[in-house]
Amino acid sequence: MVGAMAYRIVLTSDRATMTDYSGADWLGFLLCLPYRLVPRYVLARALAPPIGADRDGRAKLAPYALRKLEASLYASGFREEEVAIVPPEALDRAVGPDTVILGLHVLDPLGLAPVSHTLRSLAGGGPSCTELLFLNLMRVLRPLKARYGFKLVVGGPGTWQLRPFREKLGIDCLVHGEGELVFPELCRMALEGRDLPPEVDGGSVPVEKIPAIRDPSRTGLVQITRGCPRRCQFCSPTMFNFRSMPLDMVLAEAEVNVRAGFKHIGLITEDGLLYGAKGIKVNPRAVISLARGLKGLGAKAGFCHLSFSTVVAAKEVLAEWAHTFGYDVEPELPQVGLETGSPRLIRRYMAGKPRPWKPEDWPWLVVEGTGILNDNGLLPCNTMILGLPGENDMDVLATLDLVEQLRGYGCWLFPLLFVPMGRSMLEKEGFAYLRETFGPLHWELLLKCFEHDLRFSRKALDVLARRVRNPLARRMATSYINMGIEVIEKVRDEFVRDPYALLEKAARINVFSAGLRDLVSLARWGLQMAVAHVRRA
Repeated sequence: MVGAMAYRIVLTSDRATMTDYSGADWLGFLLCLPYRLVPRYVLARALAPPIGADRDGRAKLAPYALRKLEASLYASGFREEEVAIVPPEALDRAVGPDTVILGLHVLDPLGLAPVSHTLRSLAGGGPSCTELLFLNLMRVLRPLKARYGFKLVVGGPGTWQLRPFREKLGIDCLVHGEGELVFPELCRMALEGRDLPPEVDGGSVPVEKIPAIRDPSRTGLVQITRGCPRRCQFCSPTMFNFRSMPLDMVLAEAEVNVRAGFKHIGLITEDGLLYGAKGIKVNPRAVISLARGLKGLGAKAGFCHLSFSTVVAAKEVLAEWAHTFGYDVEPELPQVGLETGSPRLIRRYMAGKPRPWKPEDWPWLVVEGTGILNDNGLLPCNTMILGLPGENDMDVLATLDLVEQLRGYGCWLFPLLFVPMGRSMLEKEGFAYLRETFGPLHWELLLKCFEHDLRFSRKALDVLARRVRNPLARRMATSYINMGIEVIEKVRDEFVRDPYALLEKAARINVFSAGLRDLVSLARWGLQMAVAHVRRA
């Protein structure tokens, strides 16, 4: 049924991104699990609860990327009554005969991104929650498209996954790269009745042509930099020019989110301490001005990503930033790329990562940087890559040694299978798979990371839980994580004996259709675990 308002231009995304993750972005990583391991109710109410919409279907919050496209349409002359960001559940109220183009943002539509690829592999296979939610949306969009004949344009970091299936999915145009300039032009073409190209590249948009968002973004996110100057070959953001957003725009966007009730601003960046930098040379004045400006809005703030070499090079700047926002009271949880302990692989694939130091200094930088982060109230998730092309046993041994050096530090160690990301310099390489890639040393490394993470997660679970807004969602999420920790502890010996036999057992588990009674039992079990944990402490 068509609602009272059918917009000419509709923007949307699937529930894996059109959600606020119950107020805690880290819950989004659990959507990378095979959906058979996530109870349907937990998925719908804790991990990816729906975003509300007004009576005309407009989303009250939206992914930051869609807010940017919305702002670019307004800046290009489109009227507010023509454009709407709409959650999947409200599409029937917002799409109708007047709808000419629908823009779809995708992040990990087929579960091929590194976290999903890794968790699916280690959990015995099967489609990820991200894939399930994308396909659910396509089941809604395809009949709407058949009925009303609008053009379907898809953009975002996950477009590379859809290239082989563009026609089958009914996608008229895939937009690779940035969309602020190219998407308004595609809208004009559609409104004029012209055919759209099957694929376009939006490239890197100049800073002066990137408009500020007008309405709040999901979980209060604001972008401060785009691209990365370090040029790691496995990474797609390095293919874009490195730019810092103007301070006045960053603060204006943060103020939009603060007015909407957000007390914490997540800063989208590949390396937050390079804000305002020329290349890799830190600009302390720019970083501290950013901190003071955000603090002046009455908000806390944290970087989504940092790099070890910048942390070590600018430890005084980091210390002032952390003091400004009180990380000693409420820690921040940035993601940091550890990648490998092998200087050989660093030199081959990511020579810019340790700069201004040398590849041989990388293991020291990781340990030193993690210590500096901990000293300033930051608990990093250190990601690494297993199965890089040409990786050998000596490389894995070097990473094992580095993991051992990190014992006792406050961090997660998150090994990821190599994925040839679209638009990266290694996009033509093959995926790393367990049976083809892993030898005994890989399994030993994986076990050491699991053991490290189990020890640390017991200590840090309270920090994670405090970020979940909804009490019921908090209990469900912590119960689910506690259960996962317990399961990993119980299967450790079996993992050592025969990991592939364990994976075959895991492949037979399916709790997606678990009923309410099962979830009540899970909640009770989680409460018992929490009480036991407090007693042990």
